[in-house]
This record gives sequence, C-alpha cells and structure tokens, in this order.
Amino acid sequence: METVKAISDGSLALQISDVPSRPAMAVVPPPPPSGDAPFATPGGAPLAAPPPSTAPSTPASPHASPPAPPVPQPAVDPSSGSEPQGSRGADGLLDDLVARFPDAHGAILASVDGFSIARSTSMADEASHPAMLAAAVGLAHQLVALGGGDQLRQLVVDHDRGLLLVWPVGDQRVLAVLADRTVDQRELRSFVQAGATVLVGGET
Repeated sequence: METVKAISDGSLALQISDVPSRPAMAVVPPPPPSGDAPFATPGGAPLAAPPPSTAPSTPASPHASPPAPPVPQPAVDPSSGSEPQGSRGADGLLDDLVARFPDAHGAILASVDGFSIARSTSMADEASHPAMLAAAVGLAHQLVALGGGDQLRQLVVDHDRGLLLVWPVGDQRVLAVLADRTVDQRELRSFVQAGATVLVGGET
C-alpha cells in the first residue's frame, strides 16, 4: 500500500509499505521433440522437419560388366630356376642348356635333311654343321641295324678335346651338344627330355 507522509519541512514523501511480494516463477524446459514433432527455433516459431527425399534410387544396370577375372600367374618350379622355358622357343632353350651346364659349350638343333633350326648363341652359325649332323645320324641308324638294334638313342663322339653328344629328336630332327668329358650326361639328357616338346614343336 502506498501512503503519503508529511515531513516537517512541508515537503511530501512517498512511503511504500505493506507491498506484498510476488512468488518466483519457475522456468519449465520444453519437452524434447518427438520423432514427428516440429522443431522449435530460438524465437519460438515452429520449424517443420525436412520432407523425406523423393528422388528415385538408380537400379543396378542389368548390362554391368562382370568383374575382371584374376590374371593367372605363370607356374614356377622353386626347386630349379633353369627348367626349360617353352615360351622362349628352341633358341632360348639351348641357351638355357648351356647356362645350366658349365661343361656344355654349345648346342645346335637341325633337321634330318641338313637344315639348321636353332642354336645357342655360343655356337657358330655354319651351314656345314647341320649337314654333317644329318649325315652322321643317317649313318648311325645303319650302324644300329648292323648291331641288331631297332632304335637309335644316342650317338657319342669321344675326341681328344671333349664330347659331341647327338640325340634324335622325334623323327625329323637331331640335337647335338658340345661338352667336356666331365659333363653330367644323365642330367643333360633329362634336361633335353624335359624340353622335347619345344624341340619337336619347332618354337624358334
């Protein structure tokens, strides 16, 4: 209640008394928004939730290319790094032979009619070499018949500076290897047999 009180000097003074106090207002936080309830901005205006996307999903193309198959790796025998390599042809095979056997110095592959087919890089390119091999094999077949045999397996020419080893390769070819006497003939023959497909096939 407001009252006016006179002061001795004649002025007026406003006296405030019996003013009832107001109760404090409790601040209640708004409930959290539900899944479909609109969001509220700081000013109180509702903000509607964004509508779901209506863009159609792109279906998988029925003509999509299948995944590329893995590239096969060439098989490698870990027990030996110098097995015959058919992909290099007969010339590469003969170079591998000379590289694997230190006691072998050269190799040549010829036809039975006297033409050169392949040779190692360490072998001289002489037209007379395949002609002599063809003649030697023809004579060796006759010697086999003289000895009562039917099939020539190997011809060995043992001379003062080493060996000349000659093998028939199929029915139309002959292989000759120049080597020292210390060469392992069993291993050398096994190497040649392993590469027989290349030697007979004529991959040069």
